[in-house]
Amino acid sequence: MLSKEVFIVLNHYLKEGVPKAAIARKLGVSRMTVYRQAVSGKTAPGYTPRPPKPRVIDPFQEYIRERLARYPELTAVRLFAEIREDGYSGKYTAVKDFVRLVRPKVPLEVERRFETPPGDQAQVDFATFRTPFGTVHALLVVLSWSRYLWARFYLHQDELTVLGGLHRAFITFGGVPKTLLLDRMKTAVASPGEDGRAVFNEEMLRFAAHYGARPTACRPYRAKTKGKVERAVSYLRTSFFYGRAFRDLEDLNTQLEAWLKDTANARVHATTGEVPEVRLGQEKAHLSPLPTGGYTPFVSLGRRVGHDGYISYNGNDYSVPEGLVRPDVTVLASLEEVRLYQDGCLIAIHPVLEGKGRHHLDPEHRRGKKETHGPYLTRKTTGSSELLDVQRRSLQVYEEVLR
Repeated sequence: MLSKEVFIVLNHYLKEGVPKAAIARKLGVSRMTVYRQAVSGKTAPGYTPRPPKPRVIDPFQEYIRERLARYPELTAVRLFAEIREDGYSGKYTAVKDFVRLVRPKVPLEVERRFETPPGDQAQVDFATFRTPFGTVHALLVVLSWSRYLWARFYLHQDELTVLGGLHRAFITFGGVPKTLLLDRMKTAVASPGEDGRAVFNEEMLRFAAHYGARPTACRPYRAKTKGKVERAVSYLRTSFFYGRAFRDLEDLNTQLEAWLKDTANARVHATTGEVPEVRLGQEKAHLSPLPTGGYTPFVSLGRRVGHDGYISYNGNDYSVPEGLVRPDVTVLASLEEVRLYQDGCLIAIHPVLEGKGRHHLDPEHRRGKKETHGPYLTRKTTGSSELLDVQRRSLQVYEEVLR
């Protein structure tokens, strides 16, 4: 079969009167081909496409079209398995190519950007990171209008971590937003309601009422509902965490604070076109003032004193005074303090330690060998600035009790 170019040149030579044998030699075709073309008188090639060869997938095309019409997101793997049960003997590649050709086009879903007025909302979320010293969790709080970011790394994702982090964030913001948009984290949400809305636990509701904020939860499996903090998580990973080295949790948070101050909140935000720190100055006027009194959560636990004179709470050790009657104490933890009680008497106050494996020793709890078993320390619960009252009791008193 002559190509289109050869066909045109051959006709040109014939019109010019070139001998047929010479045309055959120049074009590399047989003389019979030149003779047939001269007799036919065709001036344009009349090629027709070859009839398609039957394919193994042809009997199953209609089935695949119907399935995709009803369920456009069915995968080629799934359809391949289905038609194999009906006798398809071809390969997966043929199915994949056909599905790509006939799958209904899904219209592009346009996301609506949701903006809030100043002081109206803050978005809250956790993000998990792996470090040489273990897994850490970053708690992020973003003011939706100014895009001002507060963040801190913790070793836990418990209730006190969330409440303590929000407390720190409000202090940094200089006020409290009207609403808090949270993920459906177990430390805040007790259960879903009958209408699908989140039911917050009592501690979160008490905390929100104390600060004058209203907690809300995003819709299930809709991370884009809180897109501002989700974007902040991605920004934290790429701009801060990736490619840096950290000695421990304290060093990690120290570097984070510097990055938040010098980079995250000092840059021109791509969406607002303004610096978050500058916008925070404008948003502060719309935030609710911080409450005058501190918040004390109702987190009360029983702990047993170890042989070394410490109790363990949240992965850290806190000292107890020597000479206690029993090895059982009650722990009442707040956002900033850990208080230890025995028989209703306050026996120790410690600052809350961050991280794990740390120890806090009150020097008053180790006064020397002579007082190892003698004094019994009590303290009234009216305040943290009162002095300890030391009662000295003879050992005969305890011997009488044990009889």
